Amino acid sequence: MSDTEAQMELNDVRNHLANNCVDHDASKTMEFGDASQDLKKEDDEDREDKGKDGLNLKYAIDDIPPWYSCLAFGLQQHLTMFSSCLVYPVLMINMFCVSKEDESLVMGQLFSAVVFSEAVGTFLQSTFGSRLPIIQGVAVSLYIPATIIMKMPQWQCRDLNQTEIYTVSVNDTSNPEYNDPSNEVTYSQRIREIQGATLVASCFQLLLGFSGVIGLLLRYIGPLTVAPTLMMIGLGLSYLALMNASDHWGIAFMTMGLVVVFSQYLRNINVLYPWCKFKERKCYTDSSKVFALFPVLFSIIITWLFCLILTIADVFPDDPNETGYRARTDVNSKAVADFPWFWFPVPFRWGMPTVSVAAIIGMSAGVIASVIESIGDYHACAMMSGAPPIPDHAINRGIGMEGVACMVAGMWGSIGVTSYSGNIGAIAITKVGSRRVIQWTSFILIVFAFVGKIGALVVSLPSPIVGGVFWILAGLILSVGVSNLQYVNMNSTRNLCILGLSIASGVIIPEYFERNPDAINTGSVEGDQILTIVGKTGMLIAGLTGFILDNTVPGSLEERGMTEWRNRHKQKQKKNYDTNRPRKQTYDLPFCMPCIRKVKFFRYLPFCPTFREKTREEQTAV
Repeated sequence: MSDTEAQMELNDVRNHLANNCVDHDASKTMEFGDASQDLKKEDDEDREDKGKDGLNLKYAIDDIPPWYSCLAFGLQQHLTMFSSCLVYPVLMINMFCVSKEDESLVMGQLFSAVVFSEAVGTFLQSTFGSRLPIIQGVAVSLYIPATIIMKMPQWQCRDLNQTEIYTVSVNDTSNPEYNDPSNEVTYSQRIREIQGATLVASCFQLLLGFSGVIGLLLRYIGPLTVAPTLMMIGLGLSYLALMNASDHWGIAFMTMGLVVVFSQYLRNINVLYPWCKFKERKCYTDSSKVFALFPVLFSIIITWLFCLILTIADVFPDDPNETGYRARTDVNSKAVADFPWFWFPVPFRWGMPTVSVAAIIGMSAGVIASVIESIGDYHACAMMSGAPPIPDHAINRGIGMEGVACMVAGMWGSIGVTSYSGNIGAIAITKVGSRRVIQWTSFILIVFAFVGKIGALVVSLPSPIVGGVFWILAGLILSVGVSNLQYVNMNSTRNLCILGLSIASGVIIPEYFERNPDAINTGSVEGDQILTIVGKTGMLIAGLTGFILDNTVPGSLEERGMTEWRNRHKQKQKKNYDTNRPRKQTYDLPFCMPCIRKVKFFRYLPFCPTFREKTREEQTAV
């Protein structure tokens, strides 16, 4: 072989190697390019699942803010829902026929029991139940059966002065006559009657959740059922806003205006504040959008201080019969002075609960309305907190855990609890949907329950401030209900008819029962109670009307919005259970998940996170 031929062969080899290297590099480049595109796509999906892009959340459901932020956010959440702690003792104190000298003390005891049951329920729900960042507040749907029970002949007050029935003082709990059923009817016996009805009804709710019955019904529940229910919840909050705001419209408008200014106009303004790190021994300045994070808290504090100044200056009237009296900060000063510094709620403080069939039936009807309300709240809270659509097992577990919380409430002397709608509106305003914040809120509630003076101080918050906050929250809940209609074909006369009839029925029928309280007369006390309770519960009427019509009136799944509703649900859950990429499971239990996934038995439990979960082989086959 000549030198020329050898050189040519060497060049051919070099060219061949060079081409192979280029092709190999190109293939690797394409491979890495595809991988980067896949990673980018996954990151985009993660951000979409987290909800920060669409909702502009500061903290989504699985995020963990610093402890001091959790404390501030949790306090804000409590201030937005504290009125639910007051409604039961304030509304029922007269129903229980408590004497004037014991009124403030009994009200403080009931308030403490309510706050304690809400704290336990909130922690159980956010940690082991649905695991959504949702607070458990007193169930509004249970007030109606409670008032109906107390209007029965054997529980009515004997006279307007309410003096002859008080044979034993609340301060003398060691007296053997305190819990003597043979004694004249006392307020403690009335409380025990409500406790017994709540305890038995909570067992019914617990069975509905953990048995999986609620999950089965979810197959037939779509946007045309959830939307009217949430909208009626918002209208219910607007009624509470009207009741409180009418005590002083100026203070209510001031509170509402400050919330709007802080949450909307000033939400993008960064505020500088000093910060120190003691470990590093240095201080520096930082900035944060504090107005967007604490709009409700700032509004309540500013308006409260303003009311305090006007109260000291005697601008507000001191006559309880004059308009504006409820804006004073010293309206409940006697309760603050009389209540002890430390108060420990104990179960069955007023004695063992009593049980009657009529009370159980009435309270169970209220529980059904509470369950429907909670299902709508779960969907709204998942949307607002940036969580994936809530699966069946989480809803079953959430409803069951609400039953457990209602049992705690019944034992401690409170009425049943349910998912609190105002909390969802607060998440929408503050853009903080972290589960950890709600767990801190339960801790704050425990402190308020045990430290009597703090709880009594909250009682002094003027009612017009509560009305202004509820005004904002009611509108947000209404808008959340409307947003569920994005999956429905709103050009269809079928859907328009169902939606309009559901909302109109939820407004007209309860209004009729309010104006005609004796409209039902079947000859059966229990039957009258059930029909009256159902008729007065707007959210139940609207939800049932939408549910029945949506599942009986002919219409395609696309027209009803069920196709997109279910596809969105399945796609999100498929991402959650994708074993090829690690991902935090939003609705998994906080412990023992590896063991739970290994045992096939748990897949048949309707409240278990692995319920109906596909195995790795089944996912691969699909």
